[in-house]
Amino acid sequence: MTLNFTLIILIIALITLVIMLKNTLDRGKASDLYVSFAILIFMFVIHITGLILQILFTDSNIKPIFFEYIAYIGGMNFSTSIFIMSLTYLKGSRPNKKINLMYIIPTVLLLILWTNEYHHLFYKVYSIYLSKSTFGPALNFFTVYSYGLIGISFVILLLASIRKSGFVSKQTALIILGLLFPLSTNIVGVFDPNLNVTVYATPVLFTATAVCFYIAIFRLKALNIIPVAIKTIVDTMTDSFIVISEDGTIADLNKTCINNFEQLKKLKQNDNLFEILSNSKIINYNLVKSCIKESIEKDGTVTKEFHVEKGTYDKYFEVDFQPIKAKSGEGNVATLLLIRDITTAKKDMEIMIRNESLVTLGELAGGVAHDINTPISAIKSGLLIFKSNAKTDDEKMLIERMDSCANKIVTLTNSLRNQIRNIGSNDISDVNITSVVKDLEIILHNELVKHKVNLNLEIKKDLIVKGNSAKLSQVITNIIVNGIQAYEDKGGDVNVKIYEEKNNAVISIKDNAGGIPESIRANIGKNILTTKGVNGTGFGLYMAYSVIKGSFGGEISFDTKTGKGTSFYIKIPLE
Repeated sequence: MTLNFTLIILIIALITLVIMLKNTLDRGKASDLYVSFAILIFMFVIHITGLILQILFTDSNIKPIFFEYIAYIGGMNFSTSIFIMSLTYLKGSRPNKKINLMYIIPTVLLLILWTNEYHHLFYKVYSIYLSKSTFGPALNFFTVYSYGLIGISFVILLLASIRKSGFVSKQTALIILGLLFPLSTNIVGVFDPNLNVTVYATPVLFTATAVCFYIAIFRLKALNIIPVAIKTIVDTMTDSFIVISEDGTIADLNKTCINNFEQLKKLKQNDNLFEILSNSKIINYNLVKSCIKESIEKDGTVTKEFHVEKGTYDKYFEVDFQPIKAKSGEGNVATLLLIRDITTAKKDMEIMIRNESLVTLGELAGGVAHDINTPISAIKSGLLIFKSNAKTDDEKMLIERMDSCANKIVTLTNSLRNQIRNIGSNDISDVNITSVVKDLEIILHNELVKHKVNLNLEIKKDLIVKGNSAKLSQVITNIIVNGIQAYEDKGGDVNVKIYEEKNNAVISIKDNAGGIPESIRANIGKNILTTKGVNGTGFGLYMAYSVIKGSFGGEISFDTKTGKGTSFYIKIPLE
């Protein structure tokens, strides 16, 4: 191999190492493993740089061994660096700081090399061809020590890879391949003089080793801390499971996680979760980072609830953030995100809270009705006495008006109490929607005439649903009355249409009275509110949403346009 060709090979090797070093450093201090690998690559860079300079200055007066002094700064420390990196890969974090004492041996050997011309303990005869060199005791010791340490490192890397990803994995195959490159060629070169192996062969072959390690450790599920057997278990978990490194890289995740979020994003290993959250803005990215930081600081689990809503995707998740410690117990290597889908439980809780509110309202209404009726009864008794003793027609007329008002108060309070109690009833039967709506046409006659409103019915099909007819009647009544009163005595039409859609009975109620104010649209059905001032209680739509969800398993939605009108849609599943 000519020196020019060798120089090209070394330059290519140097460029490859520099690119690998840059890619490793770009990840910052993501983990101790990245830092250890960066140190190892840096040693390679120094070693090859010294040998490139040796070739470039071949024809100069500078002795070739002088450039070995530079190259060996990296070469001496290479075996120690790869040993520390292998332990880091095995344990998940850099070993105790005392491990750095291992650099003392290569430092002493380096000093012996630099003073070689005075004692020749390192080289008795130096040549770029290994077979023509005569080694001193120091170099013999260094060879045995460094190759012994490298051999141990390879065994550690191999065992760690098998434990993390399996014996037949790509990672393990690459580590074995990387092991074979330098060892086989160097051994042959020393014992077979005819090959004329040079000092340049070792760094080139170790560059190939570094590339194999880089791909195996960092590109093929590098931080996968889950052994193969456990991987099968986590894939069958009903909860989603993600492990991320400190820089947000997804080290591992299970199939449940992939399936849960594939509608939003196809998650895969080596994606950066922080970048995905920051770009998509689906959930609060800073809140996620804050939870991770808090879990690390308290050295325990932090639980947070997230609402993920995008288009038709609307789910609630409870996330446990758990720091994962290194096996040595020193430092954190990753964070586990255990994600539970609580959408069903959340909605069931909302229904339960609404129903509980109705029970409370029913009890309150009953108590209020009783408290009002008691003094009203006393007032009515007094009015009877006054009426029998009235002296003039004016007095009798005034007492009768007062008695009529008292009756109205009793009727209103009893009506309110019965309305809420009926909604709280759990009697289930077949409900004919057409019959319910036609009955309402009669019941609401006076209200329609009073506000000059026409009620138009369009019944596409007789539909039967399971539920409580009194509750459904009250829901439809509330929505129709809201439509009637929205016209404010100016007159108009309320159109009620009954039809079937996707195995649902649909009742649409439409008015053209101007629409719902934008300021309250988001709270309709969620809070007790009214736009009618003292003329409204705000119970109607609140209870309507509760009844349709809780008693019928259905839903209510609405469309409204300012200046035009509002359409409510009641959807109830058909049997």
